[in-house]
Amino acid sequence: MLRFPLRTKSLLPYTILSFLFLAACSQNNTAADTVIRRESTQVKVENKRKEPKTLTENNAQDFLKKYAAEHKETIVEVSTPKGNIKILLYKNTPLHRANFLYLTKKKYFDDTWFYRVSEGHVIQAGNTDAVETVRKRKKIGEYKIPAEMVETNYHKYGAVAMARSYFQNPEKLSDPYEFYIVLGKSYTRRELELLAEKHEMTFTDAQLDFYSKNIGSPHLDGQHTVFGEVVAGMDVVEAISKVQVDEGEWPVVNLPIKVKVLK
Repeated sequence: MLRFPLRTKSLLPYTILSFLFLAACSQNNTAADTVIRRESTQVKVENKRKEPKTLTENNAQDFLKKYAAEHKETIVEVSTPKGNIKILLYKNTPLHRANFLYLTKKKYFDDTWFYRVSEGHVIQAGNTDAVETVRKRKKIGEYKIPAEMVETNYHKYGAVAMARSYFQNPEKLSDPYEFYIVLGKSYTRRELELLAEKHEMTFTDAQLDFYSKNIGSPHLDGQHTVFGEVVAGMDVVEAISKVQVDEGEWPVVNLPIKVKVLK
């Protein structure tokens, strides 16, 4: 009778070794997953620590400097009932660029309005008369942004600048929540000289040359920080500038906005 070798006993050690190997792999995978989860949690905690609970006069500037270094986006889009407006944020005003990106990502601007419309001058957004807007501001914080006046950032047609208070504000600190888009008008060189006298300011030769050739609001130069410009959608800005307003330049029909970061 032919006898075949019995292989059961010889396979047993290999079966045990395979089981141990698989068990070890499983343990290693579990350990690796635990490490990944721990590292992910740690990153989230560290990121949370980077952002203050609320922004204040004491911490806002340092936070915005770090935010500007970490967030490089420069294109945002403002959606309105009249259409969309695409804005380029300037890199030479890093605090204002960072602030606008931060508030956009926090969704502060969503459902605020173009609440001031001055035809031929500016349209201004970032506020409402709703309690929710006050609640949002309180949650984010009360702070101002140091002025970033760049000589060549003109208040030209389509320029985007930050609003500010003129009361007890010699440093010309910007309000972080409200921005405006310039429409402006054309000026001759002589009209610019008269405008300078009226506002007790002096235009440089470069300003006189620029504004005698381009539409803008030159008397706002040096008063507000220009931190960007409209690169698409000035037809929408023009349409908004022509809506019916009350005696306080507040649109009769609300113009809500939403803002998102594109790139």
